[in-house]
Amino acid sequence: MEDPIEEGLKLLEEKKPEEVLRLLDGIDLPEAYALRARAYLLSREEEKAVKELDRGTERFPYSHMLYFEKALLFLAMDKLEEALEQVKRALEIMPYSYDYKKLEAEILFRQGKYEDAFNVLGDVIRLKPDDVEARLMRAECFYALGKYLDALYEINRALEYDNKNPYLHFLKGRVYLETRYYKLAESEFRIALSLKADPEFAVGLAVAEFLGGEREKALQEIEKAMKLFPDYKRAREVYETMLNQTGTGNISSK
Repeated sequence: MEDPIEEGLKLLEEKKPEEVLRLLDGIDLPEAYALRARAYLLSREEEKAVKELDRGTERFPYSHMLYFEKALLFLAMDKLEEALEQVKRALEIMPYSYDYKKLEAEILFRQGKYEDAFNVLGDVIRLKPDDVEARLMRAECFYALGKYLDALYEINRALEYDNKNPYLHFLKGRVYLETRYYKLAESEFRIALSLKADPEFAVGLAVAEFLGGEREKALQEIEKAMKLFPDYKRAREVYETMLNQTGTGNISSK
């Protein structure tokens, strides 16, 4: 007979929440509380999901996994303070968990607490040096704080593990744009675009060309972006800004 927890996981993957709840009804295990909560969330019954995890942590107050599940649930509900509180509780029990540390960093990043986030991400990277996503997030923190050299260092370290990641090249282009190395920015945006067709990358390329003095080329690039991505409104906004520029060539890269 198949383990009910394993079966419940499969049913969740198949998006059958009602069957999960029937299968796990009455089972008093931390994993069962977690899966029932996920089933409620899948059914868009958020309050029931929270109550299920509350019952779970009351029954198993030292189950770090249940606090982690609560943090994930609150994050899905966009309740960032509650999510942070729960992941911190998980970390009190399991302080060196890579997954818990990374979730804490993600929450802090989404809250705009960039200094706290990059400190936690330092721990994450020490636990898993090849985590490109964590390095990218840490570089984003440095970028947001105007620490462009630190951002560039983190991007280059991440590129050692994955030089085909378009978001690393895009962020590198943004760093070069902020530091007025327009040709280098243009190069990075081109690499990003070659790896993924993304309207942000296309606009970044056009802005780099414009700021680098290649105005006609930039306008052609932004016109091409508007055709390729007709629903991306920022391309039109940047295009109109370019057309309205005076002789200063000063356009925001934001």
